[in-house]
Amino acid sequence: MVFNKYKKSSAFTLAEVLVTLMIIGVIASMTIPALKRNAEMQENVALLRKAYSSLRQATSVLEGQYGDFKRWRFKDSSNDEVNRMVKYYTSVMNVSRVCEANKDGCWTQTKNLSGTKVGNSYGIGTNIATFSTTDGMNFSLDGTGDTSGLNSSSAPSGSLGFYVDVNGDKKPNQLGVDVFFFVMTKDRGIMPAGADDGSKDCVAGKAGNTCAAKVLKEGKIDY
Repeated sequence: MVFNKYKKSSAFTLAEVLVTLMIIGVIASMTIPALKRNAEMQENVALLRKAYSSLRQATSVLEGQYGDFKRWRFKDSSNDEVNRMVKYYTSVMNVSRVCEANKDGCWTQTKNLSGTKVGNSYGIGTNIATFSTTDGMNFSLDGTGDTSGLNSSSAPSGSLGFYVDVNGDKKPNQLGVDVFFFVMTKDRGIMPAGADDGSKDCVAGKAGNTCAAKVLKEGKIDY
């Protein structure tokens, strides 16, 4: 009987191990950032729902104190009216910072979906007042007066808009990603922008003002 004294090894060579590790590294570098972004976007969806719920609950509490919101809602675009609304809402929400009309300190510079800067350190809009809540959200109240393409069919002239940065000062501070817009309507209270007129600008490269309704409806941020 003859035995082969040279047995073929089943072990990987060093070169094969290195190639395998390189492939694993390339796959990881491609998938981990995508998984991380998806997790962040899902967190923002949850925070958006929480922000909407907080605004509606605050409005309900205020109605208990002052009657139907049509009696005390925003009436014009003056600083006094914006400050009045801030005073009302901060009285029934857990607040950590308050910045009255056109004062900075409660908002981080925002950009839209195309990457263009929107607003400033005061907030977004005109006659702006801002506040921050203890759960880490920033609110910018905008005495805009113009909601064309947002919720124009149910928003009164001289509307009050609420921009909410759902994760506060954390990046990206971008409309449609972690910053969303709500409008005080004339008959349904606080509504997410895009609820009436669709979310036409909620696509990559656009403004992103009307993403709130789209994200709340679809439960995802994938544009």
